[in-house]
Amino acid sequence: MTLKKLLFMSCLGSVLAFTACDKDDDETPPIVTEEFTPADSTFLSNAAYGNLAEIKVGQLAATQGSTDSIKMFGQTLVSTHQAAQQSLDSIANTQTMTLPDSVNSLGQGMYDALIGLTGSAFDSAFIKNQMAAHTAGIDLYQAYGGASNSFSTLKAYANRYLPMLQANAVYLDSLNARLPQ
Repeated sequence: MTLKKLLFMSCLGSVLAFTACDKDDDETPPIVTEEFTPADSTFLSNAAYGNLAEIKVGQLAATQGSTDSIKMFGQTLVSTHQAAQQSLDSIANTQTMTLPDSVNSLGQGMYDALIGLTGSAFDSAFIKNQMAAHTAGIDLYQAYGGASNSFSTLKAYANRYLPMLQANAVYLDSLNARLPQ
């Protein structure tokens, strides 16, 4: 290869490299980052408190329920809300946020209202307690999951677990209908 050809190839390579780097920056889509807002933080904490309360009350129902349906539903609460809490923990870790590790006063109040009861009195109070808790949970998850400015990962969480809360509410209605009036 002659010196002329080598020089020509070098220049051509430089021109190609330069034109490749001279791409208009406006063609590249901007990188959008979400901001984790106080509303997101509030939902995250409230969802965690709800999960912890459902786990604690579910454990109580699994041992103190007087019917198999109450005991099984209590165990269902424990397993589904533990899984939901693990998902929340993962989301909180990405935001370097520490979630509560025990129930708040509302969750403790739900537990305290049930702890001394037995038999059908326990079952009836548990069902009424859970109906109120699931109604509040559904409202919380629907509001957050339907908000346009919710943090996308947390919004996906809310929309993934909302059907579980709704199914539990339907089941609780059926249990309530079977209670002696």
